[in-house]
Amino acid sequence: MSCMDGVEDVMKIAIPVFENRISPRFDCAPGLRLCEIEGDKITGIKEISCEGWNGNERVSQLKYFGVDTLICGGLPDYLLGILTNNRIKVIPWVAGDANEVLTLFLRGQLNSGMVICPGRKRRRCKRGIKIQQ
Repeated sequence: MSCMDGVEDVMKIAIPVFENRISPRFDCAPGLRLCEIEGDKITGIKEISCEGWNGNERVSQLKYFGVDTLICGGLPDYLLGILTNNRIKVIPWVAGDANEVLTLFLRGQLNSGMVICPGRKRRRCKRGIKIQQ
């Protein structure tokens, strides 16, 4: 549907996860969190197991689920190329709690290379430099 119909488009985000954190490597993550977003609201979250899948199978599943954006830790260059060739936007080298990262994405504050640090004041780190919010 389009915005002209009075309903905003649905965006689909994928986050490779290890427990509640972004997995350090896309191609080794045991799980994948699929999030549907309308406007600035999360309308659905689904977790699937992707253990045993190789890199190409992971990309195929992202295409199957209609993923627009992948937020991930590290990934091999060849997979980055395959993802971008399939029109999947990649925000790589992100680390931290998957929910906090998704919140930053929704606010338009997530950048490649961000490390979301634990702590009471919700500090964000970028490339090892702490930035107070």
